[in-house]
Amino acid sequence: MLLQIIGLVFGALIIVFVARSFYVSQPLFKEKISQAPDSAFTLAPIEQALSFARTKKGKSLLVVSMNREGLRAIDLAAATEVQGREPLDFLRALGDEKLRALTSGDATIYTWRDLDVPFDTQGGAIAAGVNFKAHAEETGLEDGPFLFPKLSTPSAWQTPVKKRTRLDYEVELCAVAIEDIAPGRSGRFGFVLCNDLTDRWALLRHINLKKPMGRTGFPEGKGGEGMLPVGAILVVPSKPDFYQQIELGLTVNHRLRQRDSAGLMIWDAPSIGQKALDLCDKDFYLYDAPIRLTECERLKKGTAILLGTPEGVAFQMPNIWMPWAYLRRGDAVMAFGTHLGVLETRVE
Repeated sequence: MLLQIIGLVFGALIIVFVARSFYVSQPLFKEKISQAPDSAFTLAPIEQALSFARTKKGKSLLVVSMNREGLRAIDLAAATEVQGREPLDFLRALGDEKLRALTSGDATIYTWRDLDVPFDTQGGAIAAGVNFKAHAEETGLEDGPFLFPKLSTPSAWQTPVKKRTRLDYEVELCAVAIEDIAPGRSGRFGFVLCNDLTDRWALLRHINLKKPMGRTGFPEGKGGEGMLPVGAILVVPSKPDFYQQIELGLTVNHRLRQRDSAGLMIWDAPSIGQKALDLCDKDFYLYDAPIRLTECERLKKGTAILLGTPEGVAFQMPNIWMPWAYLRRGDAVMAFGTHLGVLETRVE
């Protein structure tokens, strides 16, 4: 009789666990979206921000208008005497006012497929975990934001990604340091759309909960080839609070999974930059080998900072056993952001 009771209780617990796993795996939204909203293809007002792009052939562009088909832009090398490898070289050399004056000149039409990553990374990538309160609550990590190294090279906006064991998506606003930033200085940042892809299985396999959050597991789970696709538009605002008007969103196979305001982030880009410098002498670990988040003297220009994701990701601790709850081969992920265009990531 006792064994029967134990069996019934055990069976009931399994049913509750499985039901819970399926429940937390349901998308937050019921909407289906076949294309990104118009706001993603609306150029940021020129008096508020400059928008840049770069072609696959290496042309640095100052964007003067854009729509769903492509954009009109000024070839900066042809319009100036500056020799630059990336759009930010022209911003550093000419400044905002001279670049704004160029927008009245003759522009050329480019399609979205002409475009590549709009900036060069010199200082790697740094990411903030659970920098949105709702995302912290859904993942159970409610002790506040933390930082970790994102060991991936940015890839272009339509680059496919290879299937991972438990591949997850995270639409994010990424900040890019315009100049080197010394300790105690806020610095200036541009913004680009990102998808912080994650292999949740690798993250959990390598995490050591005895160490501070972000120091272990995240380098393995978040890093690798193709794990950091970025948008084609780099927006450099004149005021640091510009990001608050940006709405982020993401769909999987046209089903809306994430949508919220970037203004809800807890730490902004300058704060994360300084917190990274504060952690410059701390060890993070990649397969037990110590690595560093950044050098201590400065945050290098071109450093990409992933600013966190809203709620709605695939991962919930109860569903880690369910491979079908995560991205699978053939899935099409689309991320979008106000003034930032789209990211299209197909899983191979």
